[in-house]
Amino acid sequence: MPTRTASDDNNARIAKLVREAREQRLADNPVWRALGHYEPNWMRGGVHSEVASPWFFLAGDAGRTDPAAELAATIAGLFDKTPIGPREKPVYCLFVARRKFLTAHLDIDTRSLPVHQCKTYERWRAMVSPREASLIFPTAFPNSPSSMFGHTLLRIDSNRRKNATELLSYAVNFAAAAPDGERGLGFVWKGLTGGYPGVFGLFPYYEKVKQYAWIENRDVWSYALHLSDPELDRMVDHIWEMDSVRFDYYFLNKNCSYQLLSLIDVARPSLRLTEQYDWYAIPSDTIRSLADVPGLLGPATYRPSMEAMLRSETDQLDAAEQRLAREIAHHERAPDAPAVTALTDRREAAVLEVAYDALHYQTATEEIEPEGDMDTPAARAYANEILARRAALGGTSPFAPVAAPERSPDSGHRSLRVNASTVYADDNLTLGFRLRPAYHDLLDNPGGYTHGQAIDFADLGVGLDPDDGDLAITDFTLLSITSLSPRDDWFQPLSFTMETGARRRPSGRVFTDAPDDLGFFFQGGPGLAWGQDTITAYVFGELSVDANPGLQPGYAIGAGPSAGLLYYPIPGVQMRLDTGLIPYVAGADGHYGWARLDAQVPLVDDFALRGGVQYEDIRDHSGVRVDFGLQAYF
Repeated sequence: MPTRTASDDNNARIAKLVREAREQRLADNPVWRALGHYEPNWMRGGVHSEVASPWFFLAGDAGRTDPAAELAATIAGLFDKTPIGPREKPVYCLFVARRKFLTAHLDIDTRSLPVHQCKTYERWRAMVSPREASLIFPTAFPNSPSSMFGHTLLRIDSNRRKNATELLSYAVNFAAAAPDGERGLGFVWKGLTGGYPGVFGLFPYYEKVKQYAWIENRDVWSYALHLSDPELDRMVDHIWEMDSVRFDYYFLNKNCSYQLLSLIDVARPSLRLTEQYDWYAIPSDTIRSLADVPGLLGPATYRPSMEAMLRSETDQLDAAEQRLAREIAHHERAPDAPAVTALTDRREAAVLEVAYDALHYQTATEEIEPEGDMDTPAARAYANEILARRAALGGTSPFAPVAAPERSPDSGHRSLRVNASTVYADDNLTLGFRLRPAYHDLLDNPGGYTHGQAIDFADLGVGLDPDDGDLAITDFTLLSITSLSPRDDWFQPLSFTMETGARRRPSGRVFTDAPDDLGFFFQGGPGLAWGQDTITAYVFGELSVDANPGLQPGYAIGAGPSAGLLYYPIPGVQMRLDTGLIPYVAGADGHYGWARLDAQVPLVDDFALRGGVQYEDIRDHSGVRVDFGLQAYF
């Protein structure tokens, strides 16, 4: 009679465990599906995993589409000590969350497995030492294509963290693995079409705060995630599993926010968060999805950007103190000059703190005019001189804390907007309909959004002639971005605007016999803005390119000025006056000029009235367009 070997015994145990798993239908368990990042196939049966790394699937290609095959292969892998994957670790140590799920449901004695200790994982777990997790939202940054809608990441707070030391926590980030320095249109195109792999990363949280709040000048909001200890443990174990795992990154849907929802789905699979975002995942929308879950999110906590702190501090100085602080920051006056020391200790401390913060802001962002020929090391040495003088005065900071915005991002309007209106143009009365998937324009309620920043994506307008039922596209804005960054004595930022898509010239000629049609356009350029929170004035120098069969010889290129005023008289009411003139310098003769006044007034939650009056003028036609209607946010 043949002698049984250890291999025979293992094979028997594996077969028995696979049968038990099949009887329990563990492959259908939501936790297992979440750990494998499985999602339903669109318009056909079955599932597939979103993971793009082949080594992640122990069952080979079958594991990508068959959760049961992957589960059986994982059971077998627990009895094999062969290192696998880029980290060269056995299955027991590589897939910790999978292993704990299987050992708990199948009552596997881990001491009987060939590998039952993972020192590297244990050291990593002790380093992270998770106590709780928070969702982090750095606000929109229009200057960066990858962050124009904002960004989300997770913060894992340690058991060792003391009060007010969140900077020593760890951040879990998902981002496109783009080559250094690759930006611009190529970056946008690859991001939209899945040209980059997406990867998770674990970083010290202070590095992310430095990047977002100090360098990019983005306010940062945080929300505590109320997870149970087992939920948090499973999520952290899965973060360990995600090291070196690659996904296909898509800027609009399979992005940072979507993949962070997948981590929360691992913690609590019953939420099924990722299933809500098939087409696009906007960070602010995903935050609202979490806020809709009773008891999941804690109150919003605000961390102001360096610019917000400096603006708040300068507002608390009088004109003479501001002048002294600027002169010190620009190295035009010494920190211990008589005009400074003549102040009371508290006001001198205020002047020196602003001078130091302004110099620190400059070295981090290069937004403030540099002081002479000072290079960065010299500027830092001078900043330390200012700091030493301030420290000698003692006492606490004389400044009140930066006031948080009245509304946090989770309380802002939804990004999907639908509008129905009545339109009068060219002596015709028609019906207009608009659908905008994302995100926010200057007439939307600014509560919860970055003031002066507007991003519209895939905004489609159609018109319906009620007399004969004709339906036609009036315009389509593929992407519109406007960034109004007010200037003052301290800050000299540039503003900008750009818009591209398809439009008619003039916009009212939809149901007429006029020889114009829908055509491609691009318009935008740099500008300047001035003002406060309730009123902002701006000017732009714009380049305009139209390719349209209604033009002779089919295109027009021009450049000219535009200007406007954005006014928020009371909370919820927004008004905008915008005018411009674009003389054509190539292609069609003539020009395009416009003047438009628009307003939006709130009704009830998620509903508002919007209307506008626009005058347009080209070489052979001018006219007035009036529209007024109701819009809803979803």
